[in-house]
Amino acid sequence: MTRPQTPAPLEKYRAPGPERLRLYASLFVLLVLTTVLGRGRPDDLGLVGTLRQSTFARVMFMDVGALSTLGALYLVLNGKTAVRVPAAIATLFVGSFALLPALAWEDWVAMREESL
Repeated sequence: MTRPQTPAPLEKYRAPGPERLRLYASLFVLLVLTTVLGRGRPDDLGLVGTLRQSTFARVMFMDVGALSTLGALYLVLNGKTAVRVPAAIATLFVGSFALLPALAWEDWVAMREESL
């Protein structure tokens, strides 16, 4: 079975490299900035209130859990460093806060090994 062709602009993300590291770093910075700078608004329902009122919010909340689980599984199955298992477990609890640095670490180690 042949692999489908990747669109040219996405090809640079197929293998470990500077582009993928920049992507991981950008996503992590945005995640941290949103966490630090994001604040509640006066009319904010809060987490529980939102989950009670919105089916869409409940589905998105479950989706985040599903994606974190898939990310953790990917890390355990495809990771090559000792970081993969502890990071996968942490991903189940803190999501992308653990997954993005672990994926970046895996890529960085792979890039170092390629250059040797």
